[in-house]
Amino acid sequence: MRRSLRNSAPIIHAGFLALFALFLVAPILVSASVSLTASNFLAFPPDGISLRWYTTIATDPKWRGALLDTIIVGAICTAISTVIGTLSAYGISRISRPWIRNTALVLFLAPLVVPYVSFGMAVYPTFAQYHLIGTYLGVALAQSVISTPWVVITVISTMRRRDRVLESAARTLGARPWPAFLHVVLPLLSPGIAAGAVLSFMTSFDDVIIPIFLGGSSVSTLPKTMLDALSQTSDPSVMAASSIVSAIGLLAFLGKSVLKSRTTQARDASLVE
Repeated sequence: MRRSLRNSAPIIHAGFLALFALFLVAPILVSASVSLTASNFLAFPPDGISLRWYTTIATDPKWRGALLDTIIVGAICTAISTVIGTLSAYGISRISRPWIRNTALVLFLAPLVVPYVSFGMAVYPTFAQYHLIGTYLGVALAQSVISTPWVVITVISTMRRRDRVLESAARTLGARPWPAFLHVVLPLLSPGIAAGAVLSFMTSFDDVIIPIFLGGSSVSTLPKTMLDALSQTSDPSVMAASSIVSAIGLLAFLGKSVLKSRTTQARDASLVE
């Protein structure tokens, strides 16, 4: 009896993982199938197969402008949060006292537990004072506060798996702190930095609260446009936009994985040589 249970354990684990994966992917599959409907209204299962709603996304100036705004805001947010998050994670890891290090880490992760609505209301007066409402920089700055903790998490997790002796060896051989960081530490942290950059970029494709508070009528990201479309119309173009966002996220993480594998192979090849 015990032997049969032990033999069936891998099958049970595989079945559980398959069901869990289906639970996570099912909403994406449903929205993707609805976006292919030939009907003028949201319907599942789809009434016929058509790409007309993807054509609408590609030709409608409203959707194209929203996609462009999202990419611009995401690029600025990624640049800010990646630099700040990487340097912060490096500085936190070098704190010798554990209670100070843990306290600093908690402070940097605090934005993750603050409701977006409260955060948007809190920064609105300051951003209005400096004329940042309705600007790409204003929305990107606010979103970088939210995305920086993800960079800190990914970089610190990567740093814990790396050997700090390599940096000490570089310093012992005469390297100054900044060259040692650029040529030794930074390449070792590149997988975590890449993962944090992807998460930062995808914040603009996921966040709808910050653009509502700070975007005004000038900056309308894709999530905000999707929310407006849901409240005004009931055509499947929103589902097409949702599928495009999911595809962008999937491509971003696949690109990060390919870059990570190539970087690892190049580093291993250089070590062998």
